[in-house]
Amino acid sequence: MRTRALAAAVVLAASLTGLTACGDSGGTTVTTKDAKVKVDKDKVTVQTSEGTATIGQGLPDGFPKGDIPLLDEKVVNGVKGADGGPFAWSVVMTSARPIDDLSKQVTQAFGAAGYTAARANELGDVSIHQFTNATYDVGVTIARTGDGVTITYLVKNKS
Repeated sequence: MRTRALAAAVVLAASLTGLTACGDSGGTTVTTKDAKVKVDKDKVTVQTSEGTATIGQGLPDGFPKGDIPLLDEKVVNGVKGADGGPFAWSVVMTSARPIDDLSKQVTQAFGAAGYTAARANELGDVSIHQFTNATYDVGVTIARTGDGVTITYLVKNKS
């Protein structure tokens, strides 16, 4: 239940990152019963009783670029998850390429990087993948959204 509060706050804050680029650099802080959300020029910080998550444009702080094979697509935002939370990092990308092509490339890239494909499901305009190695569990969702495709990576440390 507590994880839901942090997850909901992170989703809300991630949706605000696009707005921060349009606003001034003074920042805004909103406090609710479950979270404190601070919006600055280039990032949003969410504090709950479960920890702190930071959402910003580009890859999140500490993201293991050398260990997670990302597609060469436009990064919309990245989230550094709360310590001990449900994920360590999240990256959201957009593409105009077909879902099938992106799914094949993701599967090939993770295989080449030494990951085992734990699960994959195709559901119409949604492709869901799960990969694992000794260090990370990674979920990749590729979904049609409007005129484009959104790719979401969720990365969790095994330790």
